[in-house]
Amino acid sequence: MKRVLILALLATAIQVKAQSYFETENIGTFKIGAGYTHDFPGLNGYTIAGEFSKNLSDRLQAGFGFKFINLNGYPRTEQVKEYTKAKTIDFNLFYIPFQTETQQFKIGLGYSFSIYTARRSYPLTHTPDIPTTEWPIQDLKGRTSGASVLAEYEYTPYESMFTYGVRAALYKAYDGVTYIGPFVGVRL
Repeated sequence: MKRVLILALLATAIQVKAQSYFETENIGTFKIGAGYTHDFPGLNGYTIAGEFSKNLSDRLQAGFGFKFINLNGYPRTEQVKEYTKAKTIDFNLFYIPFQTETQQFKIGLGYSFSIYTARRSYPLTHTPDIPTTEWPIQDLKGRTSGASVLAEYEYTPYESMFTYGVRAALYKAYDGVTYIGPFVGVRL
């Protein structure tokens, strides 16, 4: 499934590249944003994201971005503060079903590659004579990847090089991670 999604994104980008090559529009848009992030089973925190996006045609847009994620909380026990810290590289492809001279609404699919460190605690029960439950700490490091579904609203004031908007996303890498936050962009 991973390879099929990557190949589909690549094939679409190559197919419509010829259409956008001779256009007189801008080079692309660089966006930076931050927002609230929630990770199952109950970690909350923030994400700082940066993305470069380019219109491939009048209805398609591709983006390449980086994210820094910092989540923490006490989802299982008050004894152990769990956390996830991750750095990701994202590849996104957006379809633009609604657009005017100043507004765009986009829906898209993407794929993310992530390097993370995490602390988790799972119950360990002993029952020789007296039943007891311990919460041993497990520190994890690793890499993962997964698909994402995104929705974005972007507003560009008339004849301005700046854009403003909000993005909501669901990422599925190791757990279901939801994100919502504003961004500011500069059209290059």
